[in-house]
Amino acid sequence: MRLTKSSQSGSVLIWTVIVITVLSAAAAQVLHVVSAKYHNALHTATWQEALLASESGVDLAIRELRRSLRPAPNQAWDGWANVNSERYGISVVPNAGLAGTEMKIEVNVDAPWQLKDPANLWQYYRVRAIGTMPITGPARAADNKQDTRLRKMSLRADRFTGGVLTSQAVDKPRVSRRVEAIVRPVSAFDQAVVSLEALNLNDANIIIDSYDSRDTTKSTNGLYDVAKRQRNGHIATNSNLINAGNAHVYGDVSTNAGTVSNAANVTGVQRTDFYQEPIPVGAPTWPSVNASPSLVLGLTTLNASATEGSAASRYVLSSITLAGTEVLNLAGAADGSSTHIEIYVTGDISATGLSQIVVHPGVKATIYFAGGVKVSGNGLVNKNNQPGNLMMYGITPPPNTLPKTVELGGNGQLTAAVYAPDFYIHMNNTGTRGIAYGSFVGKTFTMTGTTDLHYDEALGSMGRISNYKIVSWFEDTR
Repeated sequence: MRLTKSSQSGSVLIWTVIVITVLSAAAAQVLHVVSAKYHNALHTATWQEALLASESGVDLAIRELRRSLRPAPNQAWDGWANVNSERYGISVVPNAGLAGTEMKIEVNVDAPWQLKDPANLWQYYRVRAIGTMPITGPARAADNKQDTRLRKMSLRADRFTGGVLTSQAVDKPRVSRRVEAIVRPVSAFDQAVVSLEALNLNDANIIIDSYDSRDTTKSTNGLYDVAKRQRNGHIATNSNLINAGNAHVYGDVSTNAGTVSNAANVTGVQRTDFYQEPIPVGAPTWPSVNASPSLVLGLTTLNASATEGSAASRYVLSSITLAGTEVLNLAGAADGSSTHIEIYVTGDISATGLSQIVVHPGVKATIYFAGGVKVSGNGLVNKNNQPGNLMMYGITPPPNTLPKTVELGGNGQLTAAVYAPDFYIHMNNTGTRGIAYGSFVGKTFTMTGTTDLHYDEALGSMGRISNYKIVSWFEDTR
């Protein structure tokens, strides 16, 4: 009997060991599978975060490009190295989504000569960014090696250089993703109307549309033709409300997460994702100018020059004050060939009554103004009939200074492009019908009375650059 009990006890012990062994093996297998799945999920998340890091690098580059548009000192490219005419920057930032794991962002910005627009010589920029995230856990593939290869993990060798990780700057497994983007400059006159705050159209008879003076199918002899009307007369605001006033807007209407009221006659899309950072306008810092005259009163002629930027055709005036039938002539060549003139008015510009500021044929005029502008009737006459030949820029005032006003009134014709992000712009037609050709950017924009505004799409490739936008993007998957 004792022998039987001993045999039974031995059998139980053997079966117990077998069961424990089987369960341990099963538990080990389950643990291996779970661990592999966990690492696979972690690798996937890290792979996605590396792409976000590289995209952030593109954003950092565009931020610096935008800073460079501001008047000096603008702190653009501070902390970035300049290597062989390329800007190079490194940022290390914590990633809250992965327990504060630091992501590394490397960015190169260069300006290849092939990426220069031959029409206006504007430079496009190439941005290449690498986002790197360290991989926690062992330097081995997860349950599926093909998945690791697909995501191009750098577990033991750097995927870009092929070097062993321990000989590189980063001595542990990581994932890196590299993207390349091309960014283009954007004109300050990219739309018909842009307002930083309120935008009001107060008459149902107002018409805003577009044409393209460069294209014979969208204009006639470079001039607006209602039969060739285009629907790119876009208006936008950084604010959250546009009062369209039932005006006929042949284009999109955009707000900053806001609404558009009285929009029955808007033909385009109503968007809520608009925001345009205003680029301040600094006072010109010309090394030399034509010192005569220092102000304009009465009949005056200022001569343009065939050479752009010539000191002889640069003027600094304390004010322009015209009344009655007085005229300021911006005169060019007798044959109407292309000439240039730049004027900086440190005070106010006023042309009332029948007085006029006349831009003669062939003259391309740029006027900077620090004071208010008040023009009535046919006070601004652009004989070229092209808004690109008369560009006006409002100088950003000192801090804590109340905005000034640009008042454009009467029932005449206005052909100009106005960029004054710190000025209140008011277009007021007091006659039967006013017509404006061009583009307007202001702190606020108000149009009253019966007025037509025809936006020349050619303005989108001239004037000051106010922004940079991505035109192409791809990931380097080598």
